Amino acid sequence: MKINNDFKSLIPPLSKYEYELLEKSLLDEGCRDALVTWKGILVDGHNRYEICQKHNIKFRTVEKKFKDENAVKLWILDNQIGRRNLNRL
Repeated sequence: MKINNDFKSLIPPLSKYEYELLEKSLLDEGCRDALVTWKGILVDGHNRYEICQKHNIKFRTVEKKFKDENAVKLWILDNQIGRRNLNRL
């Protein structure tokens, strides 16, 4: 799995508390949601990936098709609106 820091940096990091809650959830229930990739590059699920690697938790991936890196970035931002990370302006 490749990490593109430009993609990863678009989303604000989890707080320590949020990270701990996610880690507990993954340890208790496994990784229920697939990580999203594009050309083998992680697009969505950076925190889940990190925690899964740390604890050897199995995960699935789903490969999405995008025109280019800009399309990926737009999808990342659009996907995050309304989540904990970003609010609509």
